[in-house]
Amino acid sequence: MKRPNGFGLALLIVFLFAAATLRQLSVSPPDIQSDHVFDTAEAFTRLERLLDDETPHPVDSDANDEVRERLVAEITDLGFEPIIRDDFICKPYPNSASCARVQNVMFWLNEPGPEAVMIASHYDSVPAGPGASDDGIGVAASLEIASVLKGRDLAKPVLVLMTDGEETGLIGAHSFVKKDPFASLIGSVVSMEARGVRGPVAMFQTGTPNQRDIQALKTDIRKPLTSSLAAAVYDIMPSDTDVTEFLPLEPDVANYAVGEGVAFYHTPGDNLANLDKRSLFHMGANGLSAVEAYLETPMDDSEGQWLYTDIFGFFILSMPLIVGMGLVAFGLLGAIVMFVKSDRDGGVRAFFFPPAALLLGAGLAIALTFVVASIRPEASFAFAQPWVLRAAQSAAGLLGAFLALKFMARNVSGLRLASAGWVWFALFGGLMSVYLPGGLILFAPPLALIALAGLLSFLGARLVATLLSVLAAITFLVIILPASAFAEIMLFLEYSAPLTILYIFCFIFLAPLCLSERLKRQPLGWAPAVGLAVVSLGFLICAIFVPAYSPESPQPLSIAHVESEDDGTSQWVFGKRDPLPKTMREVTQFNTSPDDPDELSAQAPEISTEGMRLNVIRDSVRADRRTVTLRIDAPESDRIYLGLQGSAETKFVSLNGLEIEGQKQNIVCSGRSCRNLELNVQLPLGAKLTTLGVSTSYFGLGPESRDLLEARPDWAMPIQLGDRRIRSKTIELVAQP
Repeated sequence: MKRPNGFGLALLIVFLFAAATLRQLSVSPPDIQSDHVFDTAEAFTRLERLLDDETPHPVDSDANDEVRERLVAEITDLGFEPIIRDDFICKPYPNSASCARVQNVMFWLNEPGPEAVMIASHYDSVPAGPGASDDGIGVAASLEIASVLKGRDLAKPVLVLMTDGEETGLIGAHSFVKKDPFASLIGSVVSMEARGVRGPVAMFQTGTPNQRDIQALKTDIRKPLTSSLAAAVYDIMPSDTDVTEFLPLEPDVANYAVGEGVAFYHTPGDNLANLDKRSLFHMGANGLSAVEAYLETPMDDSEGQWLYTDIFGFFILSMPLIVGMGLVAFGLLGAIVMFVKSDRDGGVRAFFFPPAALLLGAGLAIALTFVVASIRPEASFAFAQPWVLRAAQSAAGLLGAFLALKFMARNVSGLRLASAGWVWFALFGGLMSVYLPGGLILFAPPLALIALAGLLSFLGARLVATLLSVLAAITFLVIILPASAFAEIMLFLEYSAPLTILYIFCFIFLAPLCLSERLKRQPLGWAPAVGLAVVSLGFLICAIFVPAYSPESPQPLSIAHVESEDDGTSQWVFGKRDPLPKTMREVTQFNTSPDDPDELSAQAPEISTEGMRLNVIRDSVRADRRTVTLRIDAPESDRIYLGLQGSAETKFVSLNGLEIEGQKQNIVCSGRSCRNLELNVQLPLGAKLTTLGVSTSYFGLGPESRDLLEARPDWAMPIQLGDRRIRSKTIELVAQP
């Protein structure tokens, strides 16, 4: 009998470790094709003109007016007629509302009409950054797509919409859906967004059902990162784009975004220098193809729900959901047949080997990540060197899987162990079909091969069945490489340890087959376990000590200068998300805030801006209700926050004459139109003391914070609302007798 050899197992472990650690290399944007109909150079040049000096341009600001004027000029130069919808509107949330004056910009490529294809993006930015990617990339791609389609005989109407106020709560899109007469004409939406500055474009959201949306993925270049599992996960995540507002129109949807370089997302680093032109090309070419596909697809065709995933951008693997569910069921039957036919010994241990490997492997990866997170003071400790933590997770996951194999596989054939893995895999697929049906795309293709392998095993063709099970494992690995890279982009690496489950499944399917004879005759040695333990420990130590941030992956760090007009105190305030850099701690003494244990604060000089004026101008009683009318003037403010505290029945009634829907206790009003507010508050007659808290924000810091600003290192950047000055004041609405 041939002497067993562990070389195959060692090679498999090295290969799976490398695949899991380097998975992000499996996804990348394509090189720019200079002869492609989508002209990337022209699109980028147009974006340079739009952003000009790259000043941040939040909603209803002077800078946003300038961007909009340049945008209108670009549309006019293309030969189209721009339309501007000017609206002051509030978007409701469960207990709050976000209000702003928005000016959506749009134009038709041809005559308006029903079943229109809408190309959507937004042109406002966050206060912290210029928005070259979020969403300059979408605006630039939209204009170039319009240029390409100009003059064509289009089968459907095409509307290009660039909303305003997306960054303050999708307000422009909300206005479009609620008030714009064009909204009722929309049949499909191609949306282009960003949550990073580079990397491949992902198509992460579709409509329901989605068959026509999958057909829109036709393209003559590399396909986008996409997966029905990712779309299903996105639907339950607390993330939104303008498409969220468009969904009630029941359109077909292809929602695209760039997601790598997230450290620059909503920061000054979201600029033209950091925007990868390859990503712009990938976005524009795919967006153009999607528009063309929707133009060719009749809306009256019946459509179903499909499963889909890209395979390294070369093609889209897709199938109807019902077919995927059937393949999982037949795969389970085939796996059971293989399990029963493969051996007579060790059935119980073989059956419980896969869950043991999954629990031990994923548990070690999660525990290792928890250890690093417990030691590291930073929230995003893997920003600068993500591959280090990924390598530690991968090695730990494989270590756990190997230990399960070592202790549970003695005197069991390799095929029986692998077959047990397929049984559990199919059971997971069945569970997925109930709770997250889009995830069946990971299970159905390999289980189709397992169903055939089960049939061959029943007929006695054990060798062919074994070869098919190997092919099924390879098929699964091919699917999960780009899918897991996509998942990491969506979830962030610090939360990606559970992805090791995918590679542990590959180990379960293949490792026993590498040592079939050995497993029957002698126990496995300790060498692989020792090697994986050393690698895990080595990368664990590196993950603890490598820098969390760098100029290329900066720490998010905004400075808030907060002043209370009630007691006259003035402080600099930081969230305790990350340690404050040493250079900034040297400027002044920071301590845990007495008002919030999650904040650091230090005494600061007075804010050098004009304060707010808050006056009660009317107080009337009708029946059992009391209405208080207040006037708020904050001449220099950029955003106002209004919060009611007191009786549960107290609510905002109107803001500058605009009725506020529902029982709202908080309002955020953004932009210049909020500097002079008339506010009506309704409260029950005889209610207990109610207070109205008012905070006015001013983007940027004044000269009194110069030393602190200069002390901020180059590996830290303001984010979202950015640095800001905040004045707060409280007014008591004393109950009427």
